[in-house]
Amino acid sequence: MGKNTMMRKAIRGHLANNPKLDQLLQHIKGNIGFVFTKEELVNIRDLLLANKVRAPARAGALAPLDVVVPAQNTGLGPEKTSFFQALNIPTKITKGTIEIIQDVNLIKTGDKVTVFNCSIFVLVRFWVTL
Repeated sequence: MGKNTMMRKAIRGHLANNPKLDQLLQHIKGNIGFVFTKEELVNIRDLLLANKVRAPARAGALAPLDVVVPAQNTGLGPEKTSFFQALNIPTKITKGTIEIIQDVNLIKTGDKVTVFNCSIFVLVRFWVTL
């Protein structure tokens, strides 16, 4: 079961005790999470934002922002140039490693992330804050 399925199952299990929970079921779509608290919402928001982590993008996900791979030396050997050529990323070999010559707009906001995009992110150790 996915996380959304687990949340729906847990909520349905408590409907007998609290029928108002039924209103939450319609909101369980996409990448969400519920936070139940008696604390001040501002404090909880700050706590959640402080614990935001960078992670590799997942294939099939919609990009929440434009993704630009910066010009940089990747540290990869010349045998990996085919990955960059397939995405039309301009590179050159410098001192035995692949260097991206200029910044590349790889994904625009709302585009689906492809498996190929994910592999490039991992290769160049490029993480996106989600």
